[in-house]
Amino acid sequence: MNVKYQPPGNIAPVIGAASRSIISAMMLRLTARGFDGLTPAFAGLIPLLDADGARPTVLAQRANVTKQAISQLVRELETRGYTEQLPDPTDTRAKIVRLTKRGVALRAACVQVRGEIQALASKTLGKARLAQLTRDLTRLTTTLNQPSGD
Repeated sequence: MNVKYQPPGNIAPVIGAASRSIISAMMLRLTARGFDGLTPAFAGLIPLLDADGARPTVLAQRANVTKQAISQLVRELETRGYTEQLPDPTDTRAKIVRLTKRGVALRAACVQVRGEIQALASKTLGKARLAQLTRDLTRLTTTLNQPSGD
């Protein structure tokens, strides 16, 4: 994706384009590995799951989304064979969501793809510039997340 030059004072479009490009690259690489039908929302949920599982309410808290949103994502991932829901052994009214074998394989592929993208970023920008960019974006994110935003 080519990003048009943005004046120095207008960083939001460039950061947004970079984010969309990273997500697109992840989705393309995962599809090439045989994990089709994924959406960016799934990519946010997979790292929160493991073979032991977690209750949907815990997943919603970890992902900072509503329980309804997590429930919908879990159902979609379950339909694709990446997760399963089992009774919680400590509370028969509750369910535990956990990765299936295919889900564990997807999680491993996500780790590999993130590594590939990190390596590409390092090759493109150089280690020092990438480290500085990471520090700068982390600092900006922290500042933007403060109540006053300034």
